This record gives sequence, structure tokens and C-alpha cells, in this order.
Amino acid sequence: MTALPAPYNTLPIALQDTLVRSHVEAEKGWPGLTLEDYLKDRESTGILDVIKKIYVRCVIYPAVWSHIDSIVGGWTLKTGHNISLGFNFRCSNPDELLKRLRDTAAPFCEDTSNVHGPRDTFRELVTSGPGLHVCVTQPASRATEFHDIHIDQFQVVCTKEEDGKCNYKYVRDRDAFGNFVGHMSDVIPWLAEKAMKTVGEAVAPNGEMPPVGF
Repeated sequence: MTALPAPYNTLPIALQDTLVRSHVEAEKGWPGLTLEDYLKDRESTGILDVIKKIYVRCVIYPAVWSHIDSIVGGWTLKTGHNISLGFNFRCSNPDELLKRLRDTAAPFCEDTSNVHGPRDTFRELVTSGPGLHVCVTQPASRATEFHDIHIDQFQVVCTKEEDGKCNYKYVRDRDAFGNFVGHMSDVIPWLAEKAMKTVGEAVAPNGEMPPVGF
């Protein structure tokens, strides 16, 4: 393994390995970028801290981190509309990752719907507070869309059905409902902004609105 410069050489080995692979990928678009400069950039933008937080949460189920071949981009809680913090990633075997996430022993349930595009999404099972959200791009879109992993500031609290799907228990559980309200308070303004942007882009050049169902 390529040695990381201090102080990054004190990070967990599995995390160091991922950062080395991520630097190799980054250098393809930024020829001459050194490993040290890559790490300093990730640190100065707050993304290294995001990466470390996600790594720590993945400790509960290392199979997830083991399928992150390299990290692409990233966002902090501030740049993530105060909803989540995370990054996109490359994965050489997404079908195996899906298999592991769908394992009955996995501490995740599969969403029955999502707002993360053409992806199958899985929520970390928590009783309150933040939680991982793993989004695996579906086969038809893997040539154009990265996979995504992030920590929702307020994870939607779920239980896991026998088929592995999420049972959103916030309606019946007072504590879980509080988490749901927190999550939706974060998400709804972002969804509204996204919807208005879509409407704006769809308005005809003459200023007329498009037909219903656009």
C-alpha cells in the first residue's frame, strides 16, 4: 500500500487504502496532483471529515465500506442543504453490494420509494438521530450515474419487514415521529426548490407553462 504522509498515516488502514485509490482516480482529471495535495484539499474543504464520519458509521457493517472502490466529490452538511453529508463513489461490484445490503443480517432496510434518482436505497436501522443512507445505482444508469452514500442528519426511523423492506414506523411511534419531522423539515424546502427549478426549465420560450403532466 502507498504510504500516506503524516498526519494522515494514523487513519485506519481500510480508510487509507480507499483514499489512495481515490487519489489515483482524482489524478486522472487533475494530472500531477500529488497524494499529499489531494489529502490537503479534501481536508480544507471539510470532505475528509465527512469521509471519516461515514467510515466510522460503516464499522457496524464493514461490507459497505469494502465496496467503496474510490470516492468522488462530496458534500458537507452545510453544502448539503443541512439535510445530509456524504459523497459519491465508484463500485466495481454493485450487485454484490446490493446482495450484502439485502442480507437478512444487514442493519439496513430497503426503501420502497426514494428521491435519489435511478438508485436502490437502503436506510441504516436507527431509533433516533442520524443514520446512513446507501444509494446503489440501478444497472441501466451505471454508465452515467455514481453510487451515493450519505448520513442523513435526521434518519427516518424504520423497522425491517421480512422481505427486507422498510416499515416506516414514524406514524405510530412518538420518538420516531420526531425524527421523521426533523428529516422532512430538512428535505421539503430542498424538494420545493428542486421542483421549482424543474418548472422554470420547462417553461416555454414564449412564457407559457407546459401542459399538465410534463
